[in-house]
Amino acid sequence: MKVLIPVDGSNASLAPIDHVERASRAGTPVEVVLLNVQPRFHQHLSRFSTRTQRDALRAERSESAMRRAVAALTAAAIPFRSLTEIGRPAERIAEVAARERVDEIMMGVGRHPQWLRWINPSIAHGVIARTDIPVGVLARGQAGLLERYALPAGVAGIAALLLSAE
Repeated sequence: MKVLIPVDGSNASLAPIDHVERASRAGTPVEVVLLNVQPRFHQHLSRFSTRTQRDALRAERSESAMRRAVAALTAAAIPFRSLTEIGRPAERIAEVAARERVDEIMMGVGRHPQWLRWINPSIAHGVIARTDIPVGVLARGQAGLLERYALPAGVAGIAALLLSAE
């Protein structure tokens, strides 16, 4: 089974590693393709830096984001390859999955309240919309108190102030 696991350095993105380890211990032959997607730099930033500098920064960030995943897969003796891509995450994940001919894409995501997903759409939903390859989404963690209560209350308070000012 060949699996693509996109990682961004967060604890949530490492959830598929645990799943793959369990499958490997159960006797399923597993090959992992680790992927980190780095964003493109804005053209104004690109004007004041060289391609070599930008590539070095992306390589450093990518290595940092994949460090724990690489350590976990190495400790579990699971064969893997690490790739770094540049662009929009959902597009690059779907394209790499097709190019690498993976059997499944496994994504670890954090839990966020619905209102936050309206502001910041889920990368997992973007991947699902762009590919026919099965996508497994493993959630880890909980939405923080700030996300659940403080920000919605703050937005509601501002809305109430604006309405009362009229």
